[in-house]
Amino acid sequence: MSDVSSPRFGFHDRFLERLCLQFLASGNWKAALANSDLPEDVTMLIHDVVQETGLLRFEKSEITTELIHHFQDGHDRGHSFDELVRDFGTADVAVSLFRSSKLRSRPMSIKAFRGSMIAFGGGLISYLMLQLFFHSAKPNPNMDFGEELNKEVTSMPIEEQAWPLYREVWTKHGLTESAGLFDELWFEETHRDAPEVEWFDENKSLRPIRPGDEGWDKAVAKLESLKELLEVFRKGSRLPYLGTPLHMDRRKYSDADLAALFPNQTREEIEQEDSSLIESFGIELDPVSKEAEELLSGSTFGILLPHIQQFRRAGRLLRIDTRYAMEQGDHDRAVANVESIFGLGSQAGKNPIVVCQLVGLAVRGIGFNLIEELITEHLDSLTDSELQRLQELAANVDFTKSVDVSFERRFVMDFIQRIYSDDGNGDGRMTAIGMEVQYVYTKMLQGFVPGVDESKWHENSTIRSIAGPVSLFTAPSRKQMESLVEETFDELESRINHAMWEDREFEYDMEDKLNERDGAELLSTMITGLTRLKLSREIKIARRDAVVLALACHRYMRANENWPTALNQLNGKWLESLPVDRLNGKPLSFSIKEDSPVVYSLGHDGDDDDGVSVNSTVAWMDRDGDGDWILWPIKEQ
Repeated sequence: MSDVSSPRFGFHDRFLERLCLQFLASGNWKAALANSDLPEDVTMLIHDVVQETGLLRFEKSEITTELIHHFQDGHDRGHSFDELVRDFGTADVAVSLFRSSKLRSRPMSIKAFRGSMIAFGGGLISYLMLQLFFHSAKPNPNMDFGEELNKEVTSMPIEEQAWPLYREVWTKHGLTESAGLFDELWFEETHRDAPEVEWFDENKSLRPIRPGDEGWDKAVAKLESLKELLEVFRKGSRLPYLGTPLHMDRRKYSDADLAALFPNQTREEIEQEDSSLIESFGIELDPVSKEAEELLSGSTFGILLPHIQQFRRAGRLLRIDTRYAMEQGDHDRAVANVESIFGLGSQAGKNPIVVCQLVGLAVRGIGFNLIEELITEHLDSLTDSELQRLQELAANVDFTKSVDVSFERRFVMDFIQRIYSDDGNGDGRMTAIGMEVQYVYTKMLQGFVPGVDESKWHENSTIRSIAGPVSLFTAPSRKQMESLVEETFDELESRINHAMWEDREFEYDMEDKLNERDGAELLSTMITGLTRLKLSREIKIARRDAVVLALACHRYMRANENWPTALNQLNGKWLESLPVDRLNGKPLSFSIKEDSPVVYSLGHDGDDDDGVSVNSTVAWMDRDGDGDWILWPIKEQ
């Protein structure tokens, strides 16, 4: 026996050999078979067997080499090729034996790689099918919520609508889009935190001008030029409804409405322009499809409100004219202006859109502040009947149903029909175009509601498209979303008009419930805006009640030559009912300091601190502060 060991292949040598057979020319088993010099019938048999195994290239090469050697060795031992072919047996058996043998001996690395490739291929096919399924569904909005809202706000009897009165002077004075129209009526302050400052930037702070300010003479001349406008506001504000049409497309406005609301554009220019809702918001976005833009342009998000902020302007204008009226001794006009401000606020606030309701509350706030100004600066010149009239005007400001969420409900329902498909049975699924719409909605809401989370939406549309089919498994169905909306708004409607003391945890309760539900991001965002509206309403109710109570105290003082010391002295003759503390549900408190009433809520701590203010600019929210919430007099900010 020889002392020299037979050569053995190591693992790496065997791996390299198979790698060469698999990917290089040395693994060409058909070429090896053609070069074997075996008879044609033998090569055909080998070819058929190897081909039918369906194995990898290097395995086929190994089987081919083994079979070539088998037939060559047999022939060398004296057997004819016919005998060898006959003894070989059937090809099917050979194929089965070779295949099973090779599969058993196949390296684990190759098995794992092959399995992963099969899995990848299967996954890719499944993903492509999902993409096809995902993109096959399209939103099909069939409810025009915007037109429905427009019919509601314009359906009141024409004689009860103020807009036909306002429209003519609105057009004449270019009230909607006229920069600098009332520049003479503003006074520049040196500090942005000075009383009454309502507008400021890095360079200046402005407040409505007052008698004695530099430029008052020019302001008076301006007021004289606006007499017609002011008189129309006083007349129109007595009507119960506004009636300004609401559209998403400017082309739908009548010629008269178009001239009033969009004075800087002609109908021809509007017909020719091709601006989208996205462009009108001035936001930068990754390009979205034309279908998505069309869905957005027809949504309630695009309802135009070119008139609504002018009600703030009208309220300020009437306040300045009241200062002029008092300077002239025209008390009737001054009181009429107060009434007009409250009327304008009511008209603006009857629109169910949240921003309109907020403007309505703000305008009425101007009225309450104006009454305090009249009492503070002109008390001695006001007659008893004028004091009584001012008290009646304040008391008649109705906040009973000042928070209306019906539009927001429709807004979300409209949003749903623009992102989900409709299967005809009240259900549907998220769509690819709907995800584009949802992305744009999120970007737009950032301009209105702080804290909107856009992290889930990638800026790149390709990445959003690739990840889109995941929503088929993660997003709630249309029926689930609509059910969530109905549940949420049913609860909102039952709670949003509650007083502070009745529902202190409103915002937190609603947010906690929504955080537990899938697909509630938009609703959570809206809860933030509606909470602001609810809080603003509560503040204005507290302010109204304080104004009424303070006026009752002044009227009592005039009649009795001494100040009241308790609410029961006012109840009945001076007050129709006792005003309520919005933070605890008990009667509102007051005390007399420096020969003037101070009206206050006890604050969240419930202790009577005799009108000593909480050290906070938001006393109504300071649950830890020690002090009272002062409601009269206030320092205007």
